[in-house]
Amino acid sequence: MRVHTAWSELPQMHPNLLWEDIIAAAASVVPIPQREETCEFSVHVDSSISGLCGELSLLVQTRGVSARAISRVGQTYERARLVELSAIAVAGLAIYYAGGHEITDVSLRGSGVDYLLDGGSHQIEIAGRSRRSDVATAWNERLRRFLLRDIVGSYLFVCEFETRTGRLALIE
Repeated sequence: MRVHTAWSELPQMHPNLLWEDIIAAAASVVPIPQREETCEFSVHVDSSISGLCGELSLLVQTRGVSARAISRVGQTYERARLVELSAIAVAGLAIYYAGGHEITDVSLRGSGVDYLLDGGSHQIEIAGRSRRSDVATAWNERLRRFLLRDIVGSYLFVCEFETRTGRLALIE
């Protein structure tokens, strides 16, 4: 499924979160070829999430984020933090388009997941990587943690920004 979207749509999709820094981080981290107004992010959806299974292609509109905001976020956060914030942006788009879910709150510390979805009926763990060699390791590490802690009925999302790819699954 191909979806045309924009970073600027995130506050409407997930109105309980503060998106300014997250959007600026995403605009600073996602590599965009010169003169292109959209970037494509390919997310593999592993399990049937509201009927979607397979590839979700997010065509993200990159305009609308000020150069000043991008510069300021780069001066505020270290690179690893920018990657994690960017992963939240991509996960926000992916979880919305793959299943109509809304990120509503941060999860409890020590729960093994990052955010609550849909008022707490689901949860999601989000991880971002800047190098393609880290993706499989990050996925396997988080999946192992899910299984060890018996975290079921939760979503796992891992993305990588060099190749603009991600993976989303409902762990049951």
